[in-house]
Amino acid sequence: MYFGEVLIEKSIGNILGHTLNVNGKKLSKGRKISKEDVKILKEFGYRSIICAKSDKNDIHEDIIAKKVGNLFINETVISEDPHTGRTNLLASKSGLLEINEEAIEKFNSTSEEVTIATLKNYSKVKKGDMIATIKIIPFFVSTKVLNKIKNSILKKSLYIHSFENKKVGLILTHVGKQNIKLNNISINRIEERLKKFNSSLTEIVTCEHNSETISNYIKVLKNKKINIILILGASAIVDIKDKIPEAIISSNGKIIRFGMPVDPGNLLLIGKIKNISVIGLPGCARSPSLNGFDWVLERVIANVTISNKDIYQMGVGGLLKTINKNKKPDKKYNIANIILAAGQSKRMKKINKLLININSKNMIQNIIDTATKSNARDNIIVLGHEKEQIEKFVKKNITIVANNEYKNGLSTSLKKGISALPEDCDAAVIILGDMPKISFNLINSLIKNFDPKNNINIVIPSHKGKRGNPILIGRKFFPDILKLKGDMGAKNIINNNINDIYDIPQRTSSSLIDIDTKEDLKNIIK
Repeated sequence: MYFGEVLIEKSIGNILGHTLNVNGKKLSKGRKISKEDVKILKEFGYRSIICAKSDKNDIHEDIIAKKVGNLFINETVISEDPHTGRTNLLASKSGLLEINEEAIEKFNSTSEEVTIATLKNYSKVKKGDMIATIKIIPFFVSTKVLNKIKNSILKKSLYIHSFENKKVGLILTHVGKQNIKLNNISINRIEERLKKFNSSLTEIVTCEHNSETISNYIKVLKNKKINIILILGASAIVDIKDKIPEAIISSNGKIIRFGMPVDPGNLLLIGKIKNISVIGLPGCARSPSLNGFDWVLERVIANVTISNKDIYQMGVGGLLKTINKNKKPDKKYNIANIILAAGQSKRMKKINKLLININSKNMIQNIIDTATKSNARDNIIVLGHEKEQIEKFVKKNITIVANNEYKNGLSTSLKKGISALPEDCDAAVIILGDMPKISFNLINSLIKNFDPKNNINIVIPSHKGKRGNPILIGRKFFPDILKLKGDMGAKNIINNNINDIYDIPQRTSSSLIDIDTKEDLKNIIK
């Protein structure tokens, strides 16, 4: 790859090395220089610019990013479309992320030109969460580097284990008189934890704190085909020969480990009786704060093997007291607008409808003004057909995404838009470029009603029972969008997830009015 100064006349087709602002127009780094760009640059006195130019065996950063991203795809991981040499990997289901750290380290040691950054191993993730990002450092990478990476076994180096619905039994012990109040606190806290992992307490028993009685109740729970047995003693386990470990051994079980380098949670014990996991709980299991019990429980419910080594490796990062102290309040949701403006306007018979004037401004200007006045934090526009003509009307603060596959249908633009969203984006408002009647207040109402905590992940305007546009789609469904093909929008996603939808009735029909034909245009002008 050549990187350096290039005469303006010879820069067409090269990649722009640094962002330039020319007469109010932003030419972003990584942009492929066009004839129109050269014309503008010449007008404003540029004689040369810094560019990247590929050699014979070089591959563009986005192509490399896509090829590398595809190496990580499996039934639990999906890859976004590349954008500026970056491909993000998303969780296509919720669960516990297991990372083959050795494979990731080997990948990052192959070449400094291609990198991957991941979440921490054994992170809890939700469907749609970004779990890793692949970044190509230069604008072009040689085929030699790609071939080295292709030899790596990466398909399941990032894998998400679902939290399965487990039958969980709880044994609460007491010395003398039973403490009903303390037991109720214990039960409530444990049930709260299990609910997060798609499981629940199916059996609860109380007994005297002695090994024989505890062993008898272990047998009772075994006969009821319990998957996990939790034992919370009246007094904490302080030795491997204490009452609870003794009861596990006498029930033909084995102790995997007693004591863990996590605080709070030091006095946890984990054992096994055939295929049943048994956990002797520390007193902090009664606390709502994060502790060592949470780390063990989530692995057990996700069917991830847990060994003595796994426990002692938890020490780095195992000081949880500070984490619990500094826990931040819930954040405000970050929402972005995606304007879809790549279509060919086929039904307008060679007229690009987005450039038709309505009320002194063309259609795409009206949409851009509406989007930028809304409460969305970011704005993205996807361009394809007659890209350079539409680009003239795009404001500086809007991210332009080129869709070179626009002839393959709406899904390609949706995927490009989703893939270009900021990494901390919680939801996107999908705005069609041919709906000049929508208002920024409508977009704001979609944003205001987004509430994933209460399972509102899709927000749609409707008029007299008919659903319209734009629609807001939460991150939970980004993986589903990335799987779309052809001229398909989000209709099937909406139809298959009715429990996630919140409809907002509208007084006017503006959310139903789009312009597809000359007749539609006449009606809207009237």
